[in-house]
Amino acid sequence: MITIITATSLSKFLACQRAYYYRHELRLNAIETAEALSFGRAFHAAMESRNKGMTCEQALAEGMIHIAGNEQAAATLSGLVYGYFARYKDDPPIETRSEIQFSHKIGKNGFRAAGVIDGLAQNSAGEFVLLEYKTTSQSVDPSSDYWARLRSNLQVNMYVDACLAHGIEVSKVIYDVTKKPSIRPRQEETLEAYALRLREDCEKRPEFYFARREVTILHDDLHAFRTMRKEACYQIVSLRHRSRRTGRVCSPWLCCGQQQTCNFCEYNSFCLYGAEASTQNIPSGFYLGERNPELKQNSNI
Repeated sequence: MITIITATSLSKFLACQRAYYYRHELRLNAIETAEALSFGRAFHAAMESRNKGMTCEQALAEGMIHIAGNEQAAATLSGLVYGYFARYKDDPPIETRSEIQFSHKIGKNGFRAAGVIDGLAQNSAGEFVLLEYKTTSQSVDPSSDYWARLRSNLQVNMYVDACLAHGIEVSKVIYDVTKKPSIRPRQEETLEAYALRLREDCEKRPEFYFARREVTILHDDLHAFRTMRKEACYQIVSLRHRSRRTGRVCSPWLCCGQQQTCNFCEYNSFCLYGAEASTQNIPSGFYLGERNPELKQNSNI
């Protein structure tokens, strides 16, 4: 049995084993996509379109595809995209190879690392660097500890490891970070007016909303990531064996029980109340789908 480990599945396992089991072992998918995830995809699509030379209006249209029907999210996306284009109007788009798929063997237990790299570029020194677009609700001020946490970002370390596995020397990451707005539509304010107000706020305070930083990937950080991923794979194998020996299949996969994690978990509607899901008992609002729907069939590095 080949098990695919992506940045998403590994993050899920580290956050909550039970959520990992439901999502990547049972293949339980929520019918409705989480709003935050949809917005991140929409903004990322707009940024990729900018790098392809599209105008602001064209890039915004590409982003809107991912949040069709959510009018407030569309207004927020509009304000941020126009603000982003204004902030970097004098900076040419970063030329990248985008949506680079990878797959390579890890360990000896039938595991493979796989994923899709946002962008691979070359800096002014001719070095290969990863380009990562991030949206965050945290401060992007230079003194924010947000930047320190990015140094050990699981997803980026996985991408660097993949590049090295395929013979591409990468040791740096350009983080292009956009802060999500804290302002919301006012009472009786139209969404068009809100989008314009957000756009104007972005143009008045660009440093509050947008920041870029080049971060070096340290060898020790990459080594720590590889060790952590290997140990997670060993634990997954062990949990599978224990599941086969128990009548309650999900019981070995421990629920984290942490408020911050559970509040935003897609499975909290039944898991928090002690209910279980199985192939014969699929909760309302879910279906059995792909384990890793973000992956495509063929890898190109």
